[in-house]
Formats: sequence, structure tokens, C-alpha cells
Amino acid sequence: MRKQLLLVGLLACAGMTCQTIRAQSLESAASAYKTFVRLNNENGDKAAMYSTLYQGYKEYVAILNSSSRGSAAYNQAKGALRDMFPYLQKGAIFNSQRGTQQNALLFAQAYVDIPIMKAFKGEQLPKDSYYPTMVYFAASGTYNSKNYAKAIPYFREYLDTHDTKKRQSVFVFMAKACGAIRDYAQARSVLEEAIASYPSDFNMLSTAINCCIDNGDNEGLQVFVNKALTIKPNDPTLLNIQGKLYEETHNYQQALNIYTTLRNSNPRSLEVAKHLGLNYYNLGVICYNKSVMEGNKSFKKQSEEYFTAAIATFKEVLAADPTSLKYMQALATAYSCLENSNELSAINRKIASLGGSTVVASSAPALVDFSGNTPAKSGHTVDSPSLASSSQQSAGNNPNAPFTSSTYDIPGYSQFAKSYIEKKISIWQTKDPYETVEEYKERVTESKREEKVKALLKEAEANYINSYAGSVQLSDMQLKPYDADNQVFLIQSRFGEVILPVPRENNEAKIFASNWNGMQLKEPKFFINNDRLALSSVTFVTPMGNSYCYSDKASLNYTETSVDMHFDAIDYGSLAQTGTSASPASRVQKNEIKIGSSDVDINIPEAKVDNNKTFAVIISNENYSMVTKVPMALSDGKTFSRYCEKTLGMPQNNIRFYPDASYGTMLRAMRDIKDIASAYSGDIQIVFYYAGHGIPNEATKDAYLLPIDADGTQTEGCYPLSKLYAELGSLSAKSVVVFLDACFSGAKRDGGMLASARGVALKAKKEDPKGNMVIFSAASDDETAFPYKEKGHGLFTYFLLKKLQETKGNVTLQELGNYITTNVKQQSVVVNRKVQTATVSSSVSLTESWKTLKLKP
Repeated sequence: MRKQLLLVGLLACAGMTCQTIRAQSLESAASAYKTFVRLNNENGDKAAMYSTLYQGYKEYVAILNSSSRGSAAYNQAKGALRDMFPYLQKGAIFNSQRGTQQNALLFAQAYVDIPIMKAFKGEQLPKDSYYPTMVYFAASGTYNSKNYAKAIPYFREYLDTHDTKKRQSVFVFMAKACGAIRDYAQARSVLEEAIASYPSDFNMLSTAINCCIDNGDNEGLQVFVNKALTIKPNDPTLLNIQGKLYEETHNYQQALNIYTTLRNSNPRSLEVAKHLGLNYYNLGVICYNKSVMEGNKSFKKQSEEYFTAAIATFKEVLAADPTSLKYMQALATAYSCLENSNELSAINRKIASLGGSTVVASSAPALVDFSGNTPAKSGHTVDSPSLASSSQQSAGNNPNAPFTSSTYDIPGYSQFAKSYIEKKISIWQTKDPYETVEEYKERVTESKREEKVKALLKEAEANYINSYAGSVQLSDMQLKPYDADNQVFLIQSRFGEVILPVPRENNEAKIFASNWNGMQLKEPKFFINNDRLALSSVTFVTPMGNSYCYSDKASLNYTETSVDMHFDAIDYGSLAQTGTSASPASRVQKNEIKIGSSDVDINIPEAKVDNNKTFAVIISNENYSMVTKVPMALSDGKTFSRYCEKTLGMPQNNIRFYPDASYGTMLRAMRDIKDIASAYSGDIQIVFYYAGHGIPNEATKDAYLLPIDADGTQTEGCYPLSKLYAELGSLSAKSVVVFLDACFSGAKRDGGMLASARGVALKAKKEDPKGNMVIFSAASDDETAFPYKEKGHGLFTYFLLKKLQETKGNVTLQELGNYITTNVKQQSVVVNRKVQTATVSSSVSLTESWKTLKLKP
């Protein structure tokens, strides 16, 4: 009977292959399957038999995936796989008995893959009682080989069999697999399903708790700890976890209640005493700061009660651990808030003898994190607690150190999207063997491909954000010193810089900084900016409940980007569209980018000198929130920064690059270079580069640089060119070289006028260089600084970069100026059919000496 059934399958297959088939893969698959049937009927060599079976399986799967649903090839492949299904199980068993476990796993995977294929959705394939065992074998083997994404659907298939033998362990491994690929939402869903199946199983709850700890899912951890406490309400381990969760969410009163309970059951525990003391202390800090900000006497009284209790507990801790600086400093702060100067002086002497930082009377008290080393101080970052991941590191404790994200392996969005789309499009535009040429031409056209790419871009963007955003934590951020003039904090993060407004009144900014390590981050939203994942908005909530909202106006601009992607096997062109995420958008812009590189973007010469006393300030403003964008300005700044590092030999830390700079960012950029010049006593060279809009004041004709958050109608929010020159000239630097790829006539780089400018171009007032300054300007008088579209840069910037490339940076300023002015003048007429006259001017103090100066030693 078995041979007859196989013969029927063979005849069906042969009937199909008797048709005129040009696809070699279909013939090869049918041939392999035919060989398998023959060997099986002849009871031949089983190793060879199953080898041909697996070969046929792989080829039929490839045909199924590449053929249109319902086509002859699709139906033939599906029929063959249906016939192969039971024999794949036998192949797995055969290889397992022979001891070739890797082959056994391949057959088991193939066996389980067929019923979970979309092609077989809703169909009932013949499955025997051994099916759950085979599915578990495929799932566990795939998991053990660390192919977690592939193991997850196998685990789900096992759960759907309703087999109970391995059900509990499958829930555990499936949750761990989800965590391993950072799909924490699915991991939580699996754990919730597990607990629903085993609600009173304390071991399952313990497993869920451990999985949440491994995956860093504190929200899920709280849910499962609560459920576990209903079964064992006095379990000290659960209570300790619950207490730490309360501390991590800054619910210090609830944490205090937990540790009071633990203290009653274990009064000699030093760790419990530490938690108890710090919760008393942190509650005191919160009430004290509220009393300062709100002038509420009741808060003052509460703070005194909490600090008094904290002092008593800290004395116990220090009796057991007399060299703990953290608890000494917390004790000193408590004495300071209670205005107990005698005790404060005494404890400060002990702190000083141990080499610690003493506490200044009347300073704003800071929250203390149980896992940190010392109390937080204003303007400094502090380790953010994380119960769930002990290996997690904070951004660092030095507020002056640059924040880097090199430890986070996040690719650029264009790289991610390009790979994602080209792979999908390559499959989509492959001609089906049974598709006629006319059908193919009708299906695969430029317009239809554009629509396909747009749909795929939405998928790519969502996948990119979901894959790399993760959950934003305070440890991802670093608080920088307060800018009192603009009443803002700069916060650096792996997702870009955050400029957060915090008022100075009533010591609000000071208290914000002192409570930095107690902040909670709520409702973070992301967008793609400058090819990177960036925060579009986030809310900082203090332990006192005060909220401070950050919103990046640049994220409100929807940017449609035309990307030249290189697709194969279609001759209709290769236009495709990509874009950043659309927040509530009031402006739609188009950004034309050439995938590949301009000739100045590649083969960048590398210097063999250490130009460590030259500093570059690079501001590239492209994506304006209230006026039209400046095409390719970001590309200009990014490439110029690469030349500064590679060709001119500047250390990376010497290059200050500010993409899409707001007014506050521009103020901070100038303050930064002033601090550097002061630290070096003027013994430095400075390069200042700006690409973006310039704007004239119509009444005074004064020229201004336009920040991205200004429209030019109110020049008070713009950066005066006269102020820029005066500030740079006053730094006493050996030389200051300024490159301005901007015009100040009110014109746009790509033609037309800014919305805030008059209908005619204006001639802005000329500003003279100051100090030891040389200025390279892209355009004169009422001219426009045009782009060089085919090169992907501003016309002025392109020739600046080209000369640096050709000379490897070994060029005098006079030679550089002659090259730029000549080529800009000539090419502008040819390419843009408009006159653009670049200029070079120097300050009086340099006389003729500027001509021999160079940008690198």
C-alpha cells in the first residue's frame, strides 16, 4: 500500500513535469523527488534516499517562495511538499538514530516548517502522536544553536499542539528567545500567557520574574512580583525585589514600608538598614526641596522628621561600615538641611580625612541612589539604578567628558533601509517562470515600484525604530552644566542632544540638577534625523512630580528623500523614495540625496600630522522648522568635519559638529569655543564653518545667521554676524579662519526668496574681520550661495573640499582662496546660470601674512 501511495505521488509529480518547463530549478526539484521515490520503493540506501529528499524539499521551498500564488509552479511545489511532509519526520528519526544530530535537526525543522508556512495556513496535514515531540526537538535544537528568531515560531507551534509534557519549559525558553532578540513585548506576552496557564504555580512565577530580570523588563517584573506576593506575602526575596522596584520608580514611601517590614523580621541586616536609611533620607530631600520651591512650612516639618530618622539609621550603618563615604555624605547633608552646623562640621572632617568631598552648608540636597557610590551633586551625572541589569553602565560621572554612543552598535538609517528595501525589491521584481513578458512589464514598472518602495519604507522605518530604540533610560543620558543665561540644561544622550528649558527662579534649576538621578522619563518618541535615531520628545519627571517637556521642533518637519537605489533586472530607471517619520507635520519638504558618493566624499586624504591645537566649530543648518530647508547643508558639514579629522589632522574631540543648530545650540557652541580658547590662553588656531540660511535685517541691513528654530522675522532670535566676528576675534587665537557657505540677501540656496524676506534680494551691511581673522564667504552683496546638485554639496563647499582633497590639505590660504573664487565664479554661471562671487578678506592685523597661513602644520 505504501508503495502504491508513493507511486501515485510520483505519477502526479511526473504529470506536472511532463509540461514544457523552462525553469531549471523546477526540473531539478522534480528530479530529486523522483530519485527519492525510486530509492524508497527499492528499499535502497537510506542515507542517499533522505539526502535527495532534503534536496528536493529545499528546491521546492525556493520555488514556492518565488512563484505567484496560484501559478502552476506554485501549485506543483505545494503539492510536492504536502507529499514530502511525513517522510521528513522519518528522515529526522533516521538521522537521530545514526547519531548525526545536525542532520536530524535540519529534517525536524523542515518537517515543522511545512505546516506553519503561509501556503498551508488553514490546511490539516497528517500529524501523528509523535508530532509534538518532533516540534519540541526542532525548537530546542534551534534555540541551542542560538538561532532565537527561528526558534520562536517552533515554540509557538508546540504550544498550539496543547501537549503538556514540555509546556512549562517551552514558555520559559520562548520568553528567553524573545528577550535575546530584544522583542520584549512578545516576551512579556508569552510570560503572561504562561502565568494564565499556571496561575498558582510559584515556580512558574519565579521563572517569569527571573526572565524579566534577564530581559530588563521592570514593568513586567512588577506585575509578576505582585502576583507572587499573593502566594507568599512574607517571602523576603520577593519583598526585597519589590522594595528595589519602588526605589527605582522613586516611590520611596512604599519602599520605606517594605524595608520597615523586612527590618522587623531581620533587625540585624545591614543591607536592610542601608535601604531604610536612604529611603528616609530621599523622602526628606523631596520634602525639603518642595518647601524651598513652594515656601510650604508643612513640607519643611516633614523633611525634618525624615532627616532625623535617616540620621539615626545612618549612624547604625556607619557603626558597621565606618569608611562608607556615601553614607557619611548623606549624613552630612541631613545635618545641613537640619541646620546643625556643629554635627555638619564634625562629619565633614571625617569625610575630608577619607579623601571625600565635603558637604557645603545650605547647598541643595540631592537624592541618593542605593546602587550609586555617592550622593548626586548639581551638574553631575549619577549612575541610574537598574535592578534588572547589573551589567548596565551609566554614561559616566564627568560632566565635561564628551558623550559617545560608540558602545551602541546602531547602523545608520539609510544603510538599514537600503539593505532592507533592495532585498525585498529584488524578490518582488524577479520574473516568475510562468509570467509572460507582457505580464511582467505590466506588473513591474517604475510607478508601481515607487509605490512598493514607499510601502517598504514604512516597514523599514518601523523596524528600525523598534529594533534600536529600546527603552530610554537615565543611564543613556548625561546632564551637562546649566546655562543660566538661556535657562536651559544640555543633556547628551545616545539619541542626540536634548536642550531642556528649566527656570532659575526659586532654585528650580539647582533642585532639578540635584535630583537628576531621581528623574523618570515618560513618553519618549523617536524620529530619524540626519540618518540617525533621535528623540523627538520626552518628558522628565522629578521625584517631586514636576514635569519638564522636551520637544525637537525639527522632528515636526516631514522630509521626503529621493534616494538613488541600485535595483537589478529592470531598465526603467531606479528612482525610490525614503523619508523620516512624520510627526504632526506642518511642512513637507523634499530632500534629494544621491546614494553613493560625490567625488569629494570618497578618497579623503589622511594626514600624518597631529594638528592638536586647531579646533573646528562646524554648524550645518538644513532642516528649518519655519522656513524652507537648505539642500545638502548637512552633507556639507558632515564631509567638512571628515576632512578636518582625516586631512587636516585634527583630533576627533577638537571637532565640534552641530547639525541643525537651534539658537540655544549656537550660543552653546560659541561658549564652548570661548572656554577652549581660555583654557589654552589663546595658543590655538580656530576654524569656523557655517552652512545654512543667512538673513538681513530689512531696517538696519545687519546680517544674521539663521538658527533652525527661527524664521528671520524677529532677528532677536538670530545670531548677528557682527557678534560672531567680534566674539571670534576676541579669543586671542593665533588665527581664526571662517568659511561661510551662506548668503545674507534673503535668498534661498535653491533659488527664490525666504518667506520672511522681501520679494527682492537685499544687500546686507558688510562686516569686517576682527582680530587675527580670515573670512571665506560664498557670495557677495545681494547674490545667492547656490548648490552644486550633481556633486551633492553647496557650490562653495564643493570647491573648498576639492582643493583640500587635491592638495591633501597642504595649501596656503591664498592658494585656497584663489581656487575657490575662480571655480565658484565659473561653475555658477555654467551650472546655475547665475553669478556667484566668492570672496576672501582678512583683518587689518594680519596684513599680508594671512596669505601664507595654512590650515594644518
